[in-house]
Amino acid sequence: MSLQTGMYYVLKVERESPFGYFLSDGTEDVLLHFSETNQQKFELGDQIEVFLYNDHKGRIAATLHTPKIVMGEIGFLTVDGYETRMGFFLDNGISKQVLLPISELPEEKKIWPKPGDQLLVKLVHDKQKRLLAHLVDDEQEIKSFIDQQLDGHLPDPIKQTQFVKGIVLRHISVGAHVYLENHQIGFLHRMEQIHELRLGENVQVRLTFVRDDGRVNLSMKPLKQTSRIEDADRILEVLHERGGAMPYWDKTPPDILQKKFNLSKAAFKRALGKLMKDGVIYQEEGWTYLKNRDEL
Repeated sequence: MSLQTGMYYVLKVERESPFGYFLSDGTEDVLLHFSETNQQKFELGDQIEVFLYNDHKGRIAATLHTPKIVMGEIGFLTVDGYETRMGFFLDNGISKQVLLPISELPEEKKIWPKPGDQLLVKLVHDKQKRLLAHLVDDEQEIKSFIDQQLDGHLPDPIKQTQFVKGIVLRHISVGAHVYLENHQIGFLHRMEQIHELRLGENVQVRLTFVRDDGRVNLSMKPLKQTSRIEDADRILEVLHERGGAMPYWDKTPPDILQKKFNLSKAAFKRALGKLMKDGVIYQEEGWTYLKNRDEL
């Protein structure tokens, strides 16, 4: 059987050249460049285990550097760059990046990943036997990956008030699935997102609900109590900028509040209620005033 990229082989050192060692399985020769030896030296006849990949010219080459995933494995690889006509280049832990073709990506470019994002992929060969990355979207493959990460243990529990790290795994019609740092998959509804999410984006989310099947619902938004404090601070900032008075109150139209404060009317009224309860502001004839504005 011919040598294939994406796999480990034990090969024999056949000869040395000015730029590396030629290794053989008895039928085919591949080059182990000196830059790929981890500064190790070898003698003719040595048997060494190497990982095979395609070099920049598409030839099969060998390396002693350790890849993050090999053929038959699934893992998260980081996006290093993008080429318009080809796709995304992912870091697999060796000098040569692995290509994720554009055909693997959703049609909506606004949710495409950026450098630094992480994608769950496996290695595949194209018709020319070149090594490529393939997005993992199959439920069974994802479950198998999670089981491997947990290694027989249960996921660490997450408190509902606790924000945790996650990676956007895939988009669905009403939101996105997020892979959490405790190796669970959570559902993040569109209404609980604070911006349009990219595939592979690293996000901070909190648990809002545990379903009967054990799956969890998520939110990127802070708890209402925390959010109310932040919204109140935003209103106070505007009041201070205007000398303690502003022509906005709880009867102001929603579109004006959204434009001025980036708040829904409900959020604006909650924040006003907090400030009035705290004795900081009062309202009069369509205006909101700081109580101690004379001291500004």
